[in-house]
Amino acid sequence: MSRYKTTMSDTRNMQKWALEVSGSGKFLDSLPKLPKTKKIKCGLYVSYKIDENEIEDDGLDYCTPEVASLWAVDSNGKKIQLAGVRAYHWETYWLELGDNCEVDTAENWFDLIKKEYEKMLNSNGEET
Repeated sequence: MSRYKTTMSDTRNMQKWALEVSGSGKFLDSLPKLPKTKKIKCGLYVSYKIDENEIEDDGLDYCTPEVASLWAVDSNGKKIQLAGVRAYHWETYWLELGDNCEVDTAENWFDLIKKEYEKMLNSNGEET
């Protein structure tokens, strides 16, 4: 048995913890959940799906699963992951935006996401 075993149940509890402690939950609650249908309207969406592969332990350390992800959908229905929230064993969390994992507050993180989404729409010539 692995030293740093994490179960899906533990990860879901850690998900709730990370969203609350980071302050990101209140911003994510304002977004619709990413639908599972093929045709999706243009907009920003949130997914709380946890990849089971990310909670598997390599034996060296605790895992850092992505506990929430933000997706942009353009007018063609193309999905692009813009950001995410990662958690580390009830010790810390990361508010990610692209390669940037050092956003200081959830409010700034969400503002950056909205700006990135606007840039994406403008580069595609879409209405905002």
